[in-house]
Amino acid sequence: MLSSALAVSARLGADIAVVRDSNVLVIDDIRIETERFVVDSATNTATVELSLSSLKENPRELKINVYGTQLVDNERNAYYFSTIALGRVLMRFDDKQNYLNYLLQPNTPAKLIITAEKILPGATIQVVKIVLEDSAEEGRFLDAYLSYR
Repeated sequence: MLSSALAVSARLGADIAVVRDSNVLVIDDIRIETERFVVDSATNTATVELSLSSLKENPRELKINVYGTQLVDNERNAYYFSTIALGRVLMRFDDKQNYLNYLLQPNTPAKLIITAEKILPGATIQVVKIVLEDSAEEGRFLDAYLSYR
């Protein structure tokens, strides 16, 4: 699916400055670091944990398109979330809300935890796709793909 450990793209084909590392991505002044990708074979539930930090000096609003967020396994099967938690904000798929809004504080990491159910037996999660609204242009979304080493 991805030739490198991390990739980022923007819809509409615009260029984006990206810092790459084996498990760290900087996009739109947000540092995203992968912490854990786990599949519980007893419940067929996957959990992905990421740490998000704003690199701006002032608090900033983060808007995540939750229905664009997906976990992808080693067979390229994509799974929608069952729950997404960012800090103390929790959303369930059944809530039918399109966006998760969160106020990121400067240099204060917030934990993003994504769970997905009905993972195929024997599957491992390889990639997580997060869709964020561009802070410079309302209505424009950025796709961030992260993997875990």
